[in-house]
Amino acid sequence: MSSQSNGALFEESSRGGVGAITAIVFILSMVLSIGGFVLMSYGFNPTLGAAGEQFFFIGGLAATIIGFALPFTLLPAIGK
Repeated sequence: MSSQSNGALFEESSRGGVGAITAIVFILSMVLSIGGFVLMSYGFNPTLGAAGEQFFFIGGLAATIIGFALPFTLLPAIGK
């Protein structure tokens, strides 16, 4: 294994580096996903009442779904 040439292993990618749009979408999706988890956890606060708990939980769930869907739907659609 060590006798093989590793030149192809460190060859530059033909796709290039990460663009600004990809990085922004990735950061936005991370913020939405993690923020959605936190918002869902606020939905288990009995002092808010039933309507408040449902609002926080459903809002957090929606943010998490959007956060996970962004990189899998938006980036392929724009060709990134």
